[in-house]
Amino acid sequence: MFQNIIKTGLALTLAIGLLICLSASCSAQQAKSPGKAALLSILLPGTGELYAGGSRSGRFFLFTEGAFWTGLFTFQFLESARIDTYRSFAASHAVVDLKGKSESFVDEVFRFQSIYARNARETFLAGDLADLRPETPDQRWEWDSESSRLKFQDLRSKAISAEQKAFLFVGALVFNRFVSALNAASIARGTRRVSNLRLGAFAPPGGGLNTWIQTSF
Repeated sequence: MFQNIIKTGLALTLAIGLLICLSASCSAQQAKSPGKAALLSILLPGTGELYAGGSRSGRFFLFTEGAFWTGLFTFQFLESARIDTYRSFAASHAVVDLKGKSESFVDEVFRFQSIYARNARETFLAGDLADLRPETPDQRWEWDSESSRLKFQDLRSKAISAEQKAFLFVGALVFNRFVSALNAASIARGTRRVSNLRLGAFAPPGGGLNTWIQTSF
């Protein structure tokens, strides 16, 4: 799942390259569109600020975006490595292959010393209605010691912790876009207060001098 999120994020980053180039071609004196500034920051935080002329805040949001992506990559890598670790541990100490197994199966591998203990408990509780797991080679497990079973749970908890932290960085990426979009739109609105000022004068046929001022908002 995280791989899809990362691919999508990187694709969006590349896609806005053209938009950034277009915005860079605008004159510094030209009024900026709040909508365009917000859109740029939604695609990549900081670019909306740069487009609107807020270079300092633009650099700040670009930095935080890079930091959040780095955090996401880091904890995704840790999660994958820790999953491999607890799977290898289970294969060595419980003689079970957890690859492709459901979370409910992995939970039972931790909770019960063996599949036989698991099925015995189900039979005791439900009798003939017990939901028994088939005691086939691909379903069987039996821990070599209680300490190994507890160690397995510790390793699995670390993998779950890494997954949860990765989710936090996904949330941070979304929040960064929201705040940057609001900030970029605010900066862009400031450029539209007075975008052009023109002065003129002309002499009418009857004499005298008339002057005029034209402003664009």
